[in-house]
Amino acid sequence: MQKVLPLAWAFLWESPVRVMLAIVATAAATCLVIWIASGYDALEKTFDDYANLSMGRYELAIAPIGLKEEAFVPPEVLEDLKSDTRVTIADPMWVYRAEVLPPRSASRSVHRGRGSDEDGPPKGFDGGPNARPPGSLPGTLLLITDASEAPFEMLRGDWLSTEAVNVPQAVVRTETAERMAIDVGDRLTLKQDDQDHQLQVIGILNAPKLKGAGDSALTILAPSKGEIFITSAAAERVLSKPFKISLIAISLKEETNINKFRFGWAPQLASYETPVQFQQAFEVEEALDQSSAAANVRLQSFAATGISMLVALLVVLCTLSMGVNERIRQYAILRSLSFTRFQIAQLIVLEGLFLGGLGLLTGLAISWGVLLIVSSAASQMLDHGVMLGRYSILLAMAATLGGAVLASLIPAYRAMRVKPIDAMAPFVEVSGQKSFSRVGLMVGLGLIAVNPVLTFLVPPPFEAEIPVMMTVGFVCMTIGFVLIAPAIVVGVDRSLSPGLARVMKIDRKLLASQITNHLWRTVGASISLAVGVGLFIGIQVWGYTMLEGFIPGPWTPDALLQFNSGSLLPSETSAVAIVPGIDPERSFPIVVEQPRLSEDLTNSAERASVIRQDNIVLVGIDAKRAFSGSDPFLKFEWVEGTPEEAIGKLASGRGCIVPDHFLRETGLNLGDYFTLVPPENAEKVVSYEIAGAVKLPGWHWQTKLTGFRTRTHRAAALVFANYEPVAEDFDLSQASHLWFDFTSLDADPQKIQEQASQLYAKSKEMKDTGENNREEADVQIIPVNQIRERTRGAARRWIWLVSQVPLIASLIATLGVLNVFLASVRARRWEFGVLRAIGITSSTIIRTVLAEGLLIGISAGLLSVSFGVMCGWCGCGIAQYMSFFGGMHPDLVIPWDAIAMGLIGLVLLATLSAAWPAYSIGKTRPLVLLQEGRSSI
Repeated sequence: MQKVLPLAWAFLWESPVRVMLAIVATAAATCLVIWIASGYDALEKTFDDYANLSMGRYELAIAPIGLKEEAFVPPEVLEDLKSDTRVTIADPMWVYRAEVLPPRSASRSVHRGRGSDEDGPPKGFDGGPNARPPGSLPGTLLLITDASEAPFEMLRGDWLSTEAVNVPQAVVRTETAERMAIDVGDRLTLKQDDQDHQLQVIGILNAPKLKGAGDSALTILAPSKGEIFITSAAAERVLSKPFKISLIAISLKEETNINKFRFGWAPQLASYETPVQFQQAFEVEEALDQSSAAANVRLQSFAATGISMLVALLVVLCTLSMGVNERIRQYAILRSLSFTRFQIAQLIVLEGLFLGGLGLLTGLAISWGVLLIVSSAASQMLDHGVMLGRYSILLAMAATLGGAVLASLIPAYRAMRVKPIDAMAPFVEVSGQKSFSRVGLMVGLGLIAVNPVLTFLVPPPFEAEIPVMMTVGFVCMTIGFVLIAPAIVVGVDRSLSPGLARVMKIDRKLLASQITNHLWRTVGASISLAVGVGLFIGIQVWGYTMLEGFIPGPWTPDALLQFNSGSLLPSETSAVAIVPGIDPERSFPIVVEQPRLSEDLTNSAERASVIRQDNIVLVGIDAKRAFSGSDPFLKFEWVEGTPEEAIGKLASGRGCIVPDHFLRETGLNLGDYFTLVPPENAEKVVSYEIAGAVKLPGWHWQTKLTGFRTRTHRAAALVFANYEPVAEDFDLSQASHLWFDFTSLDADPQKIQEQASQLYAKSKEMKDTGENNREEADVQIIPVNQIRERTRGAARRWIWLVSQVPLIASLIATLGVLNVFLASVRARRWEFGVLRAIGITSSTIIRTVLAEGLLIGISAGLLSVSFGVMCGWCGCGIAQYMSFFGGMHPDLVIPWDAIAMGLIGLVLLATLSAAWPAYSIGKTRPLVLLQEGRSSI
């Protein structure tokens, strides 16, 4: 090693320009990994755990459906939860609203300096018998619990004790303590039944502030909702009422799958006398989304590491391969001077490690400087700033050093094959037409076919096999494209070189076979360029294909009116339907409910997804008018059954129309029944018969943005039934929406909303105070085009955000391709000198090198398009089995505009990579070229 180490360092710097380009490319790959991974490090600290936002040390909470304060959880729910071996803690909690007053001194201190006297009550306080001192909080939310530990961290003081005390103890959340100007040791006054009860404050709880909820709002029942915490004994003593259960906070064993637990318990929760459910309100969902965001960034950081490793591998591979080609004779001399094959291999590996290490250190230095600048700008979003964490450094090391070691294996193997006798005859690559291996082409095509066969023809029987099959499929496909790359390069050279020579006014013989003279060098450059753009195209194809399943299709009517402040009797909707712009013949009042399935037909407990849920959205509509005729209101594409048969079953009983994926996921067929549990009456179970199955593209976002999901944030399907049975089964006496078509394409939705609001108010005998005086209009119009635009806009932003990593990788790979062109031009300096000597102009030489770059760009473009489309197509197929948003099997969508942009950029990058070498060789005098031959640059 003592002889090998300095020799490897010396060999490395024989071509300083090549080495510097390789270091810059590797450093850029390092920066790419660190930029994304450091974001995960910061998000991990900012969003430690989704439960910390509203559940504290608990994972879940169970509360009555509807979140009504007068509804309570049946005691048997607590008993059943405690008997579940997966539950470690099940703490019952009682939410009670009472009038709590701070100490008089605290009330003064709150308002001191606001026009109050030093020792008297604040100005404006008349002290009447019904007046309350400013600073009091009537209707304070008490959370009564005997939990052994605080749900959140204690800021000061102690948590509640169940031991008997003279004065009941209380713990106050930080926000409430600040508003009441109290601290540990103060006493509060609780008024109950015209009596004053003292509460001793023993601790301040650092509970988070809930977003979007005022003091009196009850949008969610969770431990963080409480303002003042007391024990059950204290509550029964001061309230003179028995303890009741408003919610149950649950902690699970560490190895428990929370999704399986939630969905496994859901049917049982709906079966109790008072139906209950797991909390799914805004704050919990926001916390889940934040946790998901951190997980997505973590996944993205792994993807960036893989891409960067591939880029570093290709860059280092090109650099080392060129060095090996040029030093064959030197390696042979070293072998004759007692160097072993292993020491020769060590030389190459050490060169690769030097390149990777220098690139890593450079990238770390640049990233550290950039993150210092950016951290201040991101401080509002990331509470802990941005930093070079252990996670990001380890991933960067894996990408650069790992890529460098892997890249050195092939050149090391080639160098090990050099014999001492080779020192007598320098190695010279033979120029001329090179062909591809037909066997390699056939094997490559066979390997490419493995992925679609495994994805579409042999679906995985078990979920555990999906990652294995996906890995096998994509690895085989990648190897297959590498094997067919020589055939693509040769095909491009043979088919396009003559035409390109005419266009660029180059002699056909001069351009012919230029990119195949050194076939594997050209193949390496093409693959390097194709990697990033191929992944970019794959993401675009995958993203837009998956998106189609969420865009409302042509079956959807033009718009929907949502009644926010109430609902209408079906007979009253005619008053709203006469608004100009609404087609009264194509307007339908509907009722909507979101009941649970009595059985987990979709197996949501095993693996929840966007269509594997324990509930559905049920819409009641006039079936005869909506589905019949040559131009029905709902233009369904029928998969099973016919409109005539379905209408008959809907009109005569509890028939329903389901989306086709519902049959696929549940295993049900036409004519089968499934039972639903009304959310407000668990004892009344109703059954519906499947009368037809239709395609409903975009149903998911249609229900999300129109208020159809009335109970929870997910649903397995959108199901249609006749108006009367749905209204009767779920006690929906009034319509909540009006679904309609416009009279013309130029109808103004805003004017329709304004006029509908006025008629709605008049119909409901409400005083119209004007929309400007309300936070929300009485009637809200939701055009389907608005849903489509919002969905597409959000999806496009996300798809392009994810596409940035492959595009950046393409820019980095350009440095490696530039190295290839420099080596190619350097190896032909003597040849170019001869051409110049016989009369070929420098302009022609420059155009020839640029034409080579253009041909390599076209070869890379063909590789990237074929790989990207295949990758996106198979990715969508495998997503149906493993992605949360899979299962709807949308048709393949190829966004040609995005692909065209990627291909144009790729060809430009390849051509620009050839520009510097072309200019450099073109400006050199013929005599210098003939004298230098193959000397170092």
